[in-house]
Amino acid sequence: MTFIPLSPCCLTGSRLTGTPRGIFEPAHQGERKVGRYHTTPSKTEGDENGTAKVIDGKLALVLLTDAFGLSLPNPKIMADAFADQLKINVFVPEYIIDPPPVEVFDSVAPLYPDQYASRSWFTTIYQIVEVLWKTWRWLPMLLFPKKQVPLAQSAINDLTSEGYTSIAVVGYCRGGAMVQHLLSNPVNTILVGGVICHPSPEKETWSKITKPTYWHLADHDQMFGEKDINKLRETFEKKKDDQGVDFQCKVHEDTVHGFAARPTLDHENTKIAFEESNSSAVEFCKKYLLGVD
Repeated sequence: MTFIPLSPCCLTGSRLTGTPRGIFEPAHQGERKVGRYHTTPSKTEGDENGTAKVIDGKLALVLLTDAFGLSLPNPKIMADAFADQLKINVFVPEYIIDPPPVEVFDSVAPLYPDQYASRSWFTTIYQIVEVLWKTWRWLPMLLFPKKQVPLAQSAINDLTSEGYTSIAVVGYCRGGAMVQHLLSNPVNTILVGGVICHPSPEKETWSKITKPTYWHLADHDQMFGEKDINKLRETFEKKKDDQGVDFQCKVHEDTVHGFAARPTLDHENTKIAFEESNSSAVEFCKKYLLGVD
């Protein structure tokens, strides 16, 4: 089964089109500390009273977004797809408040390798300075991932207090950094493991992670270079051999940072990587959350 088959009607640039069907549940509604997008499986024939059925109300998937948070439709549409395929509740926490506008970064964040290779040095420097000028107030958030960990942790605590007993986490870019920090925290016994897509390498967490992780990385990612990839494999392959901790890592060829969350139709390898990484997340959840081989 495919995750989201991409076609010209599905994308505008790197934005997924369509209308998310879930609801936004605000913070401070009851005892909830963190606002979130909440979605369930779509209604199928036989569902009663127009309510979609979940296979187990105590299981959940938490999707942690990139730095653009819920300002893009992508994480909501992807959450809907996960809910349909897994038949469980899926949550996308608003752990980034007031995210930066994604379009500001378009001129310096290529969608595929060498997209801007023909630019002059002058144009490149000008574009970087212009982006820094427009986004200076978000720089502390962008440069220091740990600042978002408390809200990400609170989102997990909210679900724990609501009676969820097992949670899988999938993170993209900044969300991938959050997954590393959450899995390294021994208090999070409710977490079964996570899928981590093109994150920053939060190396200080690696020695503390003892749960299954699947990693999907770009081979042209300045945030996670070849040395980081080699260190990751060395660290987690040793855990796999010594402790039996499941670890998988795929480096997607001819891709850049962001492929799993903000794909583009203009580049075939990016489309393939988007599909493979998110289908892998579905399989991970089936194995470790649902107990389906």
